[in-house]
Amino acid sequence: MRRAEGYDKSPYRSERRRRELLGYTDPLVVHPGDEVAVMVSSEFATYESQVVRLIHGDTSPESPGFKAEPVATSSDGAHPGRIQDTHAGSYVEVPDAPEICGSFTVAAWIWPTIPEAGVQTIVAHSSGFTGYSLGFGVPRGMPTGPDVDSAGCTLPPEGTDDGLTLRVGRTAFSLGAWPVAGRWHFVAGAWDAETGEARLLQRICERGTEPSLTAATNLGPLADGNANPVAGEPDTPLLIAAGSRIDGTEAGAHHCFNGKIERPALFDRALSIDELEALADGADPRATDGAAAVWDFAATPASGVHIADVTGSGHHGTVVNYAMRGLTGHSWDATAFTREQAPEQYGAIHFHDDDFDDSRWEEDFRFTVPEDARSGYYAVALRASDEAGSEEDNIPFFVTPAPGARRAKAAYLAPTCSYLAYANERVLFSGGHDFSDLTNIPIVVDPYDDYLGARVELGGSVYDVHTDGSGVCHSTTRRPLLSMRATARHWVTGAPRGYAFDLYLLDWLEQQGTDYDVITDEDLHFEGLDCLSDYKVLMTGCHPEYWTGPMLDALEAYLDGGGRLMYLGGNGFYWATAYDPERRHVIEVRRGFAGSRAWESHPGETQFASTGEQCGIWRHLGRPPNAIVGTGFSCQGWDAHTPGYRRLPGSFDPRAAFIFEGVGDDETIGDFGLVMNGCAGDELDRVDHALGTPSHTLVLATSAGEHSAYYLVCHEDIFVMQANTDGTNNDNVRADMVYFETANGGAVFSVSSINWFSGLSHNNYKNNVSRITANVLNNFLA
Repeated sequence: MRRAEGYDKSPYRSERRRRELLGYTDPLVVHPGDEVAVMVSSEFATYESQVVRLIHGDTSPESPGFKAEPVATSSDGAHPGRIQDTHAGSYVEVPDAPEICGSFTVAAWIWPTIPEAGVQTIVAHSSGFTGYSLGFGVPRGMPTGPDVDSAGCTLPPEGTDDGLTLRVGRTAFSLGAWPVAGRWHFVAGAWDAETGEARLLQRICERGTEPSLTAATNLGPLADGNANPVAGEPDTPLLIAAGSRIDGTEAGAHHCFNGKIERPALFDRALSIDELEALADGADPRATDGAAAVWDFAATPASGVHIADVTGSGHHGTVVNYAMRGLTGHSWDATAFTREQAPEQYGAIHFHDDDFDDSRWEEDFRFTVPEDARSGYYAVALRASDEAGSEEDNIPFFVTPAPGARRAKAAYLAPTCSYLAYANERVLFSGGHDFSDLTNIPIVVDPYDDYLGARVELGGSVYDVHTDGSGVCHSTTRRPLLSMRATARHWVTGAPRGYAFDLYLLDWLEQQGTDYDVITDEDLHFEGLDCLSDYKVLMTGCHPEYWTGPMLDALEAYLDGGGRLMYLGGNGFYWATAYDPERRHVIEVRRGFAGSRAWESHPGETQFASTGEQCGIWRHLGRPPNAIVGTGFSCQGWDAHTPGYRRLPGSFDPRAAFIFEGVGDDETIGDFGLVMNGCAGDELDRVDHALGTPSHTLVLATSAGEHSAYYLVCHEDIFVMQANTDGTNNDNVRADMVYFETANGGAVFSVSSINWFSGLSHNNYKNNVSRITANVLNNFLA
């Protein structure tokens, strides 16, 4: 178990600590008749499971309460519990390692990010007391003697700087100087089996610096007198960016590297200092006598896991735990900004000690989704108790109609891309910051959030950063997704947000008796227009922020063909996103340099590795949300007294009469709600014709002029430094409700606020938010 960096510094804690009872399903999205595998980690000896269809998750006294329908499956009942571990850390595994029977040299280009943060390995072929490695530092844990560590490695005196370190068998030799964080270096280590001499070289790529740092010593022969450093371990894989696998499994590794590595190479002889200097000067390692393997990370597609040995010897590797690929290397000259322009300048991989794409838990049980199961939000409900207390969890999954199956006329699109982007977000524990000035709502930590702060190994969201401070750009479904829980309450609002918030709409649809299907972003991305073509109406969730290019293509084609869209959220269609074409359980997000972002990309690294597309916000990629739904992101904020909307002249246009049937001329719309007491809140969108809002758009209502100083205008609308950026002094801080027609009888209705759904159940579902939503849905279905 590893805590988030700021967890111990954070002033925030949950009043209740969760016990270990959690899990995930694979896959996350299924169809009737499909099998679902369930992975569980439980500190309880036994637990009960029951599959349920979720309807409503909010358990606050003012809400309708938790609602779920049991669904009978073969997995219902008791199961034995056991703890399952997740091992993070990315690396390259070379199963067929070059045969080194004596002298050797290891060399690589590296860009370390936290070089002095403990032992880190660049290249290693080791097991137990045998083998060799090149990395930083000497392990000092669990000493077995005054001068030897737990792996039998001779230790330098206490207080000695390690820095670049070559390890041969039980003996280590350190340069005594650390590389500089955020700078490219050429590093190498060599050992001569005949003389026992070891040498190290480290050269920084920086103007005005001293020549290469070098050092040499005589380590003598190996302890057993054998000249082969890996004798007796012929099946041990060679690892790049890690020292050794944990427990001999593929689940993770020790001493993982943080930073970029480029073009590591292995030679079957000890290169001289002059030869190492030549490699640092740019000599081709393949042309150097004794080259046993040269791994060129640019020689295989950045979207895949395969790593090529370009010597022709066939010592190829595989990336484990989804390191960040397709990145600038040591030769990047800032004239090329895509891999296609200069592939030789994009040969680096950024490894992290907390990367992973799959928890790799063992399956505990599986079941088949009933053939007659309705589409919807589902969960595997777990319950357990012992003498110390009880715990429960609801493991999410989605059931959607199979391709070609009978469809309803209305579809709700579950924003699973956005759910994944936010999954396991632990911003609250990032560096021990005080967030009390962000909102006037008391910050109450949900037990799930507290649990995430203490469990880094469960992975973060794309709003978090890695151990080394670089941004998290991948999110996977193959782990417990604790932000996707029906009863979870977000710390910034003290209420449901995202996944749990969208259940407000499903509950309302059930109350209305609407015949509807649930589909997901995953369905839309991989099926395209075929996923939508049977529906007259498509409804979004509250925060459909993350969209792939193929998803936008399908939606625009649907609207062009006469489809009708109800955009029932805010900050939608904002971030460009990619699904990995080979591993559809993973999405990729890179931030670029603009938009409301938690971190930035490095220069030259704005291409998705998985697809080659450009990253960033869709507004800056030529596909602004205004052109699709009439409005685009304007502001965000969290206030205990969030406003509603006031009607504008456009709402009295005959074209909009059906929308406001039964709503008074002077009524404030949505000045109530379960979250922040109003429906125009959280993240909001506004009309902007310069950004593509159609000229015939009717602006029906707005929250302009009603927001407090807690609401701030979005970053991309601030071109120069200015003081007027909040709801009390900036006209762009608002939500605009709009309507417009599209081709072939299509139409778009947008509420432009995340908080809209929170008003649906107010006054026993009898209110103007419910009325307007029903008016539009019924008209669009007609």
